[in-house]
Amino acid sequence: MRTRRAIARARTRPDGDTRVRLLEAGKRLFAEHGFDDVTVRDICREADASLALVNYHFGDKAGLYAEVMEEAIRALRQFNDQVMAAPPGSPPEKKLEHFVRIFLARVLEPAGAAAWVHQLMEHEIRRPTAAAPRIGRLAVRPRIRYLGEVIGELMTRPPDDPLVMQCVGSVHGLCLIYARYMEMPESLRAAVTERPWKGALDVDACTRHVLAFSLAGIRAVREQ
Repeated sequence: MRTRRAIARARTRPDGDTRVRLLEAGKRLFAEHGFDDVTVRDICREADASLALVNYHFGDKAGLYAEVMEEAIRALRQFNDQVMAAPPGSPPEKKLEHFVRIFLARVLEPAGAAAWVHQLMEHEIRRPTAAAPRIGRLAVRPRIRYLGEVIGELMTRPPDDPLVMQCVGSVHGLCLIYARYMEMPESLRAAVTERPWKGALDVDACTRHVLAFSLAGIRAVREQ
């Protein structure tokens, strides 16, 4: 009886209030702990909802995770649109600069609204779920393909050339290292770096460094 009443109340709540609370709780917990280490009870406790309402709205934990993952994929595709939005007709150097600047602006703000997406992707990299192929196909591949096209222009090679793809990995990884640094607790940062980067973690300064380092490396590889 109590379960039926809970479901009835959920149906009458405006704007799917319970469903939204469950989704928000799922986002927070899955981002923090990953899919395997979160239970339906954890989510319901966080959302102040009954267990039956997860089944009512999503079918099960996997269904809720799939909804959370779709929101993450939408956010990543919007991010891709931004990093790939260099002005039409831009030379490859300017396209790369735009890519790096937008990328670093995102990773240097880990407490922003999209931080949960990055955390969720970290869990998918370490312990992939059934959602991993969809993430790769829809959210990662377009960005990597675009970066390959830009670097291919710089190297006068096809985007899928092995040397081009190695440079893609180097540029992408150099941007992501800033995200790793931002994730460290302050005490670990101080232990790792004798002189903390704090004063240097400026989007303009970091963009200039990554761009100069990347272009020099791409030229060196091209001339081999």
